[in-house]
Amino acid sequence: MRTLFPLLIAGLAVPALAQDSYTLDPSHTIASFEIRHHGVSLQRGLFPRGQGRAVLDPVGGGGRIEVSFDANAVVTGVEALDRVLRGPNFFNTAVHPRIRFVADAIRYADGKPVEATGQLTLLGVSRPVTLEVRDFTCTTHFLRRIPLCGAEVRTTLRRSDFGMNFGLPHLIGDEVRLAIQVEGLRDF
Repeated sequence: MRTLFPLLIAGLAVPALAQDSYTLDPSHTIASFEIRHHGVSLQRGLFPRGQGRAVLDPVGGGGRIEVSFDANAVVTGVEALDRVLRGPNFFNTAVHPRIRFVADAIRYADGKPVEATGQLTLLGVSRPVTLEVRDFTCTTHFLRRIPLCGAEVRTTLRRSDFGMNFGLPHLIGDEVRLAIQVEGLRDF
């Protein structure tokens, strides 16, 4: 019995998952996009100041990423175009003020996230999207002395999948290249 009791206790002890939680830094979480204009040039824009959280579990192979952007904050460098993009033909920000991505499937390679699959919600429509995670790197924040991780995240999507059809097919392209630079500080 003396031998059996320690074995039972050891069997009940479950190792903790190597899971880390990060709060995204709004001043370093920015989404940019590129789309064809008249088939001859690329129109670029961005959504500054994203917010969200990332829970990464490379040991268990899981995690969750949530990030959102204020659609009203769209910036192209041309104020008149920004107003058009906020309107009903594009982001319709009066009705749909946020763009949101939530991923519950994260793929890792060598202990680093390389892909996140989840739902992108745009104009009230949610569709599955897979984001490629590039250059995931961690360090110590130089002022706060806490872990800081960052990456560049990319995907290509069709805006028509979300009901954004204005200007198709010749005025404005359907394919949108999306890149998100992201930094997060580890939660304690």
